[in-house]
Amino acid sequence: MDTIMIECSHMKNIHNAIRIITGLFFVAIFFSKFGFLPSAAHSPEMFSATGWVFISAINEIGYLFPVIGLISLASGVAFLANRYVALAALLMLPLTVNFALFHIFVGLPMETHFLRESAGFIPLALNVYMIYSQRKKYKELLKP
Repeated sequence: MDTIMIECSHMKNIHNAIRIITGLFFVAIFFSKFGFLPSAAHSPEMFSATGWVFISAINEIGYLFPVIGLISLASGVAFLANRYVALAALLMLPLTVNFALFHIFVGLPMETHFLRESAGFIPLALNVYMIYSQRKKYKELLKP
């Protein structure tokens, strides 16, 4: 019985650590989108030619990066506060999927830039874990 309680306690600690790391990661995305942290969106050497055209167009339009930043901030704060985590994870899903898809389709070659390109999958992996951990809260949404 004590062993089970210790294992549950460890799992809860691991879950909380992942939740906090995810929240910090999303808050960092906010800071990068608003220029408080360095952003790759201003560094053409960080992208393939096609990727740079895409990022430049988004930058030129001007509204998308701030929207991504605000959604990331709201979700990150929700994760850090442990409030509305299920909602925050769903809000971030389209963004994290697109981060990963960008790196698959227009990123730099994985064989030469593995670490840089794999960074695009970290937010998706963290978010998928958070969605999975909140799966019981989605049951009502998925009822026919």
